[in-house]
Amino acid sequence: MTAPFAADLCGYRPNGNPSTSDSHDPGSIEWGHALFAALGVVPGTTEIPQVGSAMEKRAAAHLTSLRPDLMLAQSRPALEFDQYRHLNVFRQFGKTYRGPAAELDEALDELPSTPEFSSVRDHIHAAIAAAQQDHQLVVQLQDTMPEESLLKIDITVAAPEPIDRLLIGLSSKWTLRTDRAQDCVSQGSKLVNHRRGHMPHYAVLTMEPRPSMLKLIAYGSGAVDCIYHLALPELQQAAMQIESTKKTRAGAPGWPPRLMLERMIAQGRIRSYQQLVDEVLRLPRWS
Repeated sequence: MTAPFAADLCGYRPNGNPSTSDSHDPGSIEWGHALFAALGVVPGTTEIPQVGSAMEKRAAAHLTSLRPDLMLAQSRPALEFDQYRHLNVFRQFGKTYRGPAAELDEALDELPSTPEFSSVRDHIHAAIAAAQQDHQLVVQLQDTMPEESLLKIDITVAAPEPIDRLLIGLSSKWTLRTDRAQDCVSQGSKLVNHRRGHMPHYAVLTMEPRPSMLKLIAYGSGAVDCIYHLALPELQQAAMQIESTKKTRAGAPGWPPRLMLERMIAQGRIRSYQQLVDEVLRLPRWS
């Protein structure tokens, strides 16, 4: 199944290039035209401003309509979820902590200036000195503790019980570039390494048409479970259409980019939007 909103998001830039294309990559333009043609997008359709944000909103809204019992949200920090909340404990402590010396000094000032309270003053002075030593240890700990940076997750699917357990996290990318692909992998690695307990299903949702770019995420990384493509059937049609225009070596099994795409699909590295829907639907239901 193609995402029901996929074609609605497609449009052409003023220069005539499809909105999925990299203007500096002729292959990207070729793949974009072929994909949009397979989707039935009318040439000249105006590009949607901030299409990446629009895609994220449409996907979140569609998945929410399928499972209103789940907690679906956009741009939630991983630190808010049950498996990663421990990473925020020391950070919050660092923001609110202040040494107790000020309160002890105030208590000392309130004591009468009489010989009877000299012993009490000595105890308070000793307590202040000890508190200052403890404070220095805390400051040293704050300075040396690593700060784990977890980006906000574009689309989250969480269970209300246990409270805010992250079940599915999606990185939503209209298209991919090398840096965007690396961001997806890096975020997935952190979700894997820093969790306590249940590992959420983490995947990338995209409209990127180029197999070479999809491969950057799909191959060689256990940090991302898979890629869900908004229009996978049409992408396969586009690959066949482009292949028909290419010359292949005699005896070759086919055009390498199309073969790469089909291989990633067969291995479950790239999956259809329907498979994402199935993944959400098979989650336990909460009343």
